[in-house]
Amino acid sequence: MKKNKLFLSIVSASLLSACVQINTAPQPTTTTSAVQTTQSNQTITNSTTQQVTTNTNQSTSQSSASYKDSVQKMLEVFTSQYSSLDITKVQLKTVQPIVYEISALDDTTEYEFIYQVDSQKLVQTEMDRKKGDISYKRAYKKIETSILSDVDEMISIALGQISGGQLKDWSLERDNGQLYWNVEVYHNGKSIEVTIDANTKQIVKIDD
Repeated sequence: MKKNKLFLSIVSASLLSACVQINTAPQPTTTTSAVQTTQSNQTITNSTTQQVTTNTNQSTSQSSASYKDSVQKMLEVFTSQYSSLDITKVQLKTVQPIVYEISALDDTTEYEFIYQVDSQKLVQTEMDRKKGDISYKRAYKKIETSILSDVDEMISIALGQISGGQLKDWSLERDNGQLYWNVEVYHNGKSIEVTIDANTKQIVKIDD
């Protein structure tokens, strides 16, 4: 009997020890799953952060688009081919792709040109030969092309007046002898024109 009781005691102790080991055993599957979930969440977070950063950079790049360099290149191409002409007007015709329209003249003829920034091609689109001498008009209408270097600043001034507006087009020409920038901004379904004195850089009027 004593041997049986001793045997039962040993068996009971062994079973109790086994139960304790089973209950306290680590759970590798659950831990791995938790780690994987954490890593997955980190990946999603990193991916989202990268996407937001990319979108922000693209937006910043678009909003800070410069026209100064393309205008300068346009002037170089124009003067290399038509150095005898005076420019009377430069206008941005389309934003995407960038296309400029140039008005020019000499003592007898008025001309219109289109310049494509992507291809750097200058194409004559119109020629109007006058009956008499128009040298007086040439002296009165020609613009100082060096002022075109202010284009980005003028756009910023105009957009600063219309929160959330988008550039539609701009032009530089004379009106009654005075040189003006006209910057057209699209906002809330309508176009708004901001006129800026090219010499003082002050806003003259805003028309909607």
